[in-house]
Amino acid sequence: MAQAPSVLAKGTTTYFQPKNPNETDSTIQKRLAFLVGLVAFGLPVVLAAGAIFGGSCFRDSISHFYYAQFLGAIFVGLLIFIGGFLIAYTGEHWLEDLGSFIAGIGACFVAIFPTSGSGCEMPASFLSRVFATIQQATPPSIPNPEGADLFILFAKAPDLHAYAAGTLFIYLGLYCMFVLRRVVPERHEVNNRLIPSKQRRNVLYAICGLTILFCVLVLGAVGFLGGENFLKDWNSINLTFVFETIALWAFGTAWFAKGRVFPKLNDT
Repeated sequence: MAQAPSVLAKGTTTYFQPKNPNETDSTIQKRLAFLVGLVAFGLPVVLAAGAIFGGSCFRDSISHFYYAQFLGAIFVGLLIFIGGFLIAYTGEHWLEDLGSFIAGIGACFVAIFPTSGSGCEMPASFLSRVFATIQQATPPSIPNPEGADLFILFAKAPDLHAYAAGTLFIYLGLYCMFVLRRVVPERHEVNNRLIPSKQRRNVLYAICGLTILFCVLVLGAVGFLGGENFLKDWNSINLTFVFETIALWAFGTAWFAKGRVFPKLNDT
């Protein structure tokens, strides 16, 4: 004869009941995919709007917004959100899980280890967060501010930032090209033919993946091959910010499709 559950073991069957008791983990992951896509779209928009309407410096790259007084916290927080999602993401193949974990660590490194330089070469003055040694005095003072590099956490931080950013974006491009475009016959084929909705999604995923990898290639070439005068002209119109935004929007579009946001791309 089964024992009756104890008072501590019992739970309510009246309150806090889910709207859809049959909701699966797959549905929850689709919601999270939508949120990640929303963050990818929203991050550059929020940073640009904050710089334009908030009277702040429009930084050379998205990463340089780390040093913005208010927007820096938004940059770090949203990247940590993306990184945390990628780390926790459960795929359907061990390579997918491993790649997502590495990319998630990369996103966190991009947020934690800032790039070098203020990203604000043009304005004569601007508000910014800096790294400085403060001497407790009245008033407080910064020793030898002329010789201090106020926009570097430590010597290797910019290198860690660059490698992490490259790892993150390369993974996102390859994820779109290979993982999102994979064909599972039981789901995506009827009479050995790919269903139209999956065909359309795969075309979109391919475009997004190629766009991300193209942006990585361009930014990598600029970083390694660009001369001083070229970089000055490049940064004067914030082209690094532009290419990073394009890559993020391509990533966001792919994850919107994965989250089944576009009705014409969904399976019937």
